Amino acid sequence: MSKETPEHHLPVAHPPKRLWQKISSIIAKASFGLAAIGVVATLIYGGDVEADIKAAMGATTFFCVAVGVVCQAMGGTSIPNLKPTPKDLDDSK
Repeated sequence: MSKETPEHHLPVAHPPKRLWQKISSIIAKASFGLAAIGVVATLIYGGDVEADIKAAMGATTFFCVAVGVVCQAMGGTSIPNLKPTPKDLDDSK
């Protein structure tokens, strides 16, 4: 198979990640880590606690996974610069 890019495929220039996207990616990684800790804690202490506490531990783990998925999606998306640029006054001549 050829290594060359087909002519109908145009190169895509992805803008650099913005500060909040980087922060969102960090929050996602931390949230996935906390979810893993929650799973381990639930497995270790699941038999020793009451059912309502076990349910709360599971809900916390689910919440951490959900936050991680959303933050990872926000951090990994290629967002264009939507800030309007001021028009040059010299262009009107």
